[in-house]
Amino acid sequence: MRQHTVDLVKQSVDALCKDKQRVSLATIAAKSKELDPEHRGISESAILDNQEARAYYEQYRSWQGSPRKRAKPLVVAMLASPGAVKPDRDAQRVRQRYLRMSKETLVERLIAAERTLAEQRERWLSQQDDALTWRLRAETAEAQLQERKARASQQKL
Repeated sequence: MRQHTVDLVKQSVDALCKDKQRVSLATIAAKSKELDPEHRGISESAILDNQEARAYYEQYRSWQGSPRKRAKPLVVAMLASPGAVKPDRDAQRVRQRYLRMSKETLVERLIAAERTLAEQRERWLSQQDDALTWRLRAETAEAQLQERKARASQQKL
């Protein structure tokens, strides 16, 4: 079946070039139905999934777009931590920046954000424990001071 796909792609592309027609996935799929003895043809995905067929198609295709320029990964500047985030930042710009990032970069940022959140939560809980400890100490010290004052005033009488 794989070789059948390659043969049909080559026949279709050659026929399209001979007739000076546009060579695209759609035209190859349509032409292959005409050329296939069973009139089943091949699908666009079959062309793309078969390496040899895809290479032949790409060699002769009419559309010659420039290699797709992906936004440069923003890994260097944003590797570990997102840094200071302004509450009034432009959400649309942030969204577009995230859409330009690779999945791997986004996963790394998410893991870093979760780690930072966990660290901040631990720090906050520790600070709350310390604050409660100092408050209890202060209340105990205040109670002891009140008790001493009460005893001192009773001794004067």
